[in-house]
Amino acid sequence: MSDNSSHSTAPHRPLDGYRVLDFTQNVAGPLAGQVLADLGAEVIKVEAPSGEAARRITSTQPGLEHLAPYFLPFNRGKKSVAVDLRTDEGRQQVLALADTADVILEAFRPGVMDRLGLGAQAVQERNPRCVYASLSAFSGEGEEGRRPGIDMLVQAESGLLTGLRDAEGSPVVIRSTIVDAASGHVLAQAVLAALLGRERHGRADVVKVALYDVACSLQANSLSLQLNADGVPDAGTPTDGRSPFATAPSGVYRAGDGQFIVVAAYVPKHWQQLTELLERPELAEDPRFTDQAVRSRHNAELTEVLNEAFARRGAQAWVELFRKAGLMATRVHTWQETAHSAAFTEGRLAVTVTDGDRTEQVVRTPARYAGFPPAADRPTPRLGEHNDELLPQTAATA
Repeated sequence: MSDNSSHSTAPHRPLDGYRVLDFTQNVAGPLAGQVLADLGAEVIKVEAPSGEAARRITSTQPGLEHLAPYFLPFNRGKKSVAVDLRTDEGRQQVLALADTADVILEAFRPGVMDRLGLGAQAVQERNPRCVYASLSAFSGEGEEGRRPGIDMLVQAESGLLTGLRDAEGSPVVIRSTIVDAASGHVLAQAVLAALLGRERHGRADVVKVALYDVACSLQANSLSLQLNADGVPDAGTPTDGRSPFATAPSGVYRAGDGQFIVVAAYVPKHWQQLTELLERPELAEDPRFTDQAVRSRHNAELTEVLNEAFARRGAQAWVELFRKAGLMATRVHTWQETAHSAAFTEGRLAVTVTDGDRTEQVVRTPARYAGFPPAADRPTPRLGEHNDELLPQTAATA
């Protein structure tokens, strides 16, 4: 990265000397590999001769059609070998490469790697120290666990779209690949735990992560409520104007300039401050709003009252007033606003990587370490860029 020290003087990183074979595509699996690369691992993308799918998901914005935004942020600093796994030669080359690996990441449909002779049992019989990590859409050993799926499908089936509707009442898919992103971090966490277990106990584990499981985990509060609802349908989405949890006021409100703000002021101290700043101290004594549980049972009425109060000023004026008082509030930002915001800039979330005449700018992985900067300080690999470096020697040892 632009602020990294040189390779010769770089500090030690947790995964220096570890090798990862990354068979995954699109977001979740490659993100896990990106986390491992930033921790110092040599991550080798094993791609089909046509390249992984995300290379072809390009932007449709005028002037930006050359960008592959599903590929750039998750493959920085990796190596690429292009291999046809349908051939005996390709499988033997990859098996030989797996003999040198500490980790394998794969996200094929269950059973595909076994049919190719690259499943967990086959790999670990040859290389008992190799942690084998599989990513799938669903978990379980039956028919459900074998189904394919992507982020959008899992959003819908896991209940994540509950309550998200457009003006016509149609469900609204979350455009950011939130399930994929969360699953990638969970997969990286699982791999790191397995590597620690290997070092402490001498056994390389087989770990599995499913997008559906992660999506359900993201909604543990709502799903736990439903599990304990004793047959009440949709316990987490009441239709009588109440909030499902005692967290009111907490939500999106319209300011006087038509912009939207998010305010969280449900704890007693913050609610008291909010009523004073709104110059509506009588709200604190209103029997509908006396404590957070009561307010949440009258959330629709509270929202109406607050929208009327917020109409007196523009969004930014309210945000500045609330932040000065210590309340949690912000405007709803667009992606353009976020990319140029003070928080984004101060957090140095934009990463620029260069190699000769190649320059790429992406969003960094979120974890930060005092002892070292992220290791993946080179652009994304060209398809098959490292075939000559990696495959000839593996073919010779196959």
